[in-house]
Amino acid sequence: MAAAMTATRVITLASAKPAVAVRRAATQRRGATIAVRSAPEEVSPNASVSASCSIDDPSSCSLADLEMMYIDALWNYYNGGDFTLTDEQYDRLREELNWQGSGFPTLRRYEVQFVEAAISYARGEPKVSDKEYEELKRKVRAAGKRDDVTALLLYTKGQQLLEPEQFNQLRDEMSKLSIDVGLRGATCTLSNTSTDLTADSGTVTKMYAALAIVPSLIGIVPYLGATVFGVDVPPAAGLGFAATIALGLTSMIVNYTNLQNATILTGQCPCCEEPIKQFFGGENPATSMDYKCPVCGTESKLDRVEMKIKEAGGLKSA
Repeated sequence: MAAAMTATRVITLASAKPAVAVRRAATQRRGATIAVRSAPEEVSPNASVSASCSIDDPSSCSLADLEMMYIDALWNYYNGGDFTLTDEQYDRLREELNWQGSGFPTLRRYEVQFVEAAISYARGEPKVSDKEYEELKRKVRAAGKRDDVTALLLYTKGQQLLEPEQFNQLRDEMSKLSIDVGLRGATCTLSNTSTDLTADSGTVTKMYAALAIVPSLIGIVPYLGATVFGVDVPPAAGLGFAATIALGLTSMIVNYTNLQNATILTGQCPCCEEPIKQFFGGENPATSMDYKCPVCGTESKLDRVEMKIKEAGGLKSA
């Protein structure tokens, strides 16, 4: 049994140490059997393992938690040679990820090497030559179907190891490789946040009020002018005239700018929990609209009629 477990690890890690050495390193580094890590500063809540997650009880962990735990374990192993899980914990984690259909149990060494190289370049401290970096880029481009894995590695480790300005530069550089750095794939599920959308009537009211300011001033000027020059105009008539002019001009502006039937829907990105705010309007408002999160790049479909996020990251809501 021990030999089979060791063979499995050799295949997955590409250059694993003997199982006994791995177990000893894990035992020295870990006094307990609960595998968790604290949330890094300035990182999206979904980019860290929740405090209640324990590898000894996979049911306490979301798929995102398990993937993040796996990333941390292999990142430490590939970069420092230390493994943070025991053999039993590692096998349990891999089996759970395989059972849930995650692609992370096949995480490749070159993917970790590429992310480390990209981060070191973003910090201005390259650890590999330009030739080696280009070769890693070539491998990543060739494995296009695994872009989600690379994007998640870049996002989590970039958030942890880079300054905000460096992280933004990294995202721009990776976009040239068609890698949209962010929380992707199975890590982004509609179960993490509410799929409900709410109408922001307050913002709509403020928008129409702002559009009506100038027309209202234009409408009230004749009445005020008549009052200044001593013309006796009944207040009701003067204000009624002003309101009519203001309403007519405001309506023309709204129609010209295609802002009629306005609705602003708000919610949360199902992946990174960034606030969503989307405008619907026009003569015939769309019943749904595609929305791309500016933070993590997750694409969602917003349904104006049902007030729901119907789809996100390729996954449909229940």
